[in-house]
Amino acid sequence: MRPQRVLPILCILLLFSVATAGCTVNLNPANVQSNASQAPLGTNSSGTSNGTAHMLAVEQADDNNSYQGALSDVTVYTQPGAGHVFVETAPLTGVDFQETARTAVNVAAERAKVDASQRDFEFVLHVPTGVDAVDGPSAGLPMTIAAYSALTKKPTSPYVYGTGAIESNGTVSNVSGVYLKALAAAQSGARVIVVPSGETFVSTTSPLSENAIANVNLQAQLQKDGYNVTVVGVKTFDDALPYYFT
Repeated sequence: MRPQRVLPILCILLLFSVATAGCTVNLNPANVQSNASQAPLGTNSSGTSNGTAHMLAVEQADDNNSYQGALSDVTVYTQPGAGHVFVETAPLTGVDFQETARTAVNVAAERAKVDASQRDFEFVLHVPTGVDAVDGPSAGLPMTIAAYSALTKKPTSPYVYGTGAIESNGTVSNVSGVYLKALAAAQSGARVIVVPSGETFVSTTSPLSENAIANVNLQAQLQKDGYNVTVVGVKTFDDALPYYFT
């Protein structure tokens, strides 16, 4: 059961601490355990391969009255099997995240021209210290990228960060809190930030605001904040591939 104090956030990958029911992620990059550029990529004698991608999230801040971006990574391992999809239990993952893992595998396998029923997949999360649970669908794009990387044995760029829900047909759907996620990515050294095509203009207010107006150019705002990044809007998973694998 999730803590009662944690508010439901539609289309946000929400990181929270079960022990405190509050946020635990510090945006200082030194405190973020980002392993995308460190995890080995390849295939061993048993046919196991893996791929990694950055994930972006939004969480409640320490004062419980505001929100901030949060960073984590997902590594997908694949090996010959029977079509099972496993998700690491530390940190705990919710139903939305688990369902997204299955969709990510199916989309990635179709694009890689691999029969997913003949392989097993394991999703392992690398999160900041103190994060006990992860849920939500908005990491669908990076999860699919990581699965595709594992299947094709192509490494992802460590400088590309992305957010977006993934549909079964490969469509990248809108999510919440895009500005806060992108800001966290920029602070962590992102050069390219991939977002849903409909969210290159965003609101910089709270992701829970019912009256938010998406009228701020995301790239212009990040540059105004002092970060030299390129924001790319994509409609489909295929649109995102050139940015992750060049």
